[in-house]
Amino acid sequence: MNFWRLLRGSQDPKKLFLDFDPQKAAYLSVSWNFDLKEPSQRLWQIEVQGEKEEIIEWHGGKSLELRFFRDQKLLASMKPKSLEEKDLMNIALHSAVKEGLTRHQEFMLAPVSGATTMDYQNEQRALQWIQASLGTLTRVLNKMKADPSLILTAAFFSGKQPDSEDTILRLIIFNLDLILTLKSDSTLQIVVFDDKNQGHGSSNAPTFQQIIKVTKPQIYDEIMKLVHQIATAGELV
Repeated sequence: MNFWRLLRGSQDPKKLFLDFDPQKAAYLSVSWNFDLKEPSQRLWQIEVQGEKEEIIEWHGGKSLELRFFRDQKLLASMKPKSLEEKDLMNIALHSAVKEGLTRHQEFMLAPVSGATTMDYQNEQRALQWIQASLGTLTRVLNKMKADPSLILTAAFFSGKQPDSEDTILRLIIFNLDLILTLKSDSTLQIVVFDDKNQGHGSSNAPTFQQIIKVTKPQIYDEIMKLVHQIATAGELV
C-alpha cells in the first residue's frame, strides 16, 4: 500500500472543510460537471484563489472520492464514508456561491451619473429579456428535481479576472454563458452568449449585450435567484 496515499487519507475532512475560507479569495469558482473529459464522470468543484489557491473536488460515480488541494498540491484524498461529509460539501458549495454573490451587492446599489430616459427604456427591455431567458432555465432546473436522469452542467465565477483589473461575475449554465463586468464607472456590462447545442465556447458573437446604469439591482436580483437555484439543484444527494 502507498504510504503517502494512506497518510493523505487519514486527515480529518471536517477540519479541511473548516480551513476552507472563500471570504479571503480574490476570485472563486464553483462548477457542477463542467468540462468533463468523460461524459460518464461526475464532478463538483470549488476553487478559491487568494494568498493561497485551494480546491475541493468531489468525484462521483463508481470512483467516489473527495480531494483537497492547496497551491496545486494534493493535501488529502479519501473515500467519503458518512453523510456528514456530503453535508459538509454541500455547505461549502453554498458558502462559496453566497460569498461570490454578496461581495458585489454594494456595487449594484452604487448610483451611476448621467443616466437618461433612453437608458431606462433600454434597460427595461434588457430586464425583460433577462427574466424570460433565466425563466426558461428555471423551468429546466425545476424538472431536474423530478427526473434524476437530467444532469446539471454549470460553472460560476466571481472576483477579479486573472491578468485583468476587471471584476467579473460569470455564469455558464447549459447553453448560456452570462458575463457581467463591474466597470470602474459603476456601470454593469452584460454580455450573453448562446451556444445552443454546439458545446461551450462555440458561439463567436453575443446573443445579447447591454450597459446597465439604472436597473442594476433588479437585474442582479434575477441573477442571484438563478445562481441560488443552481446551487440547490446541484447539491449532493
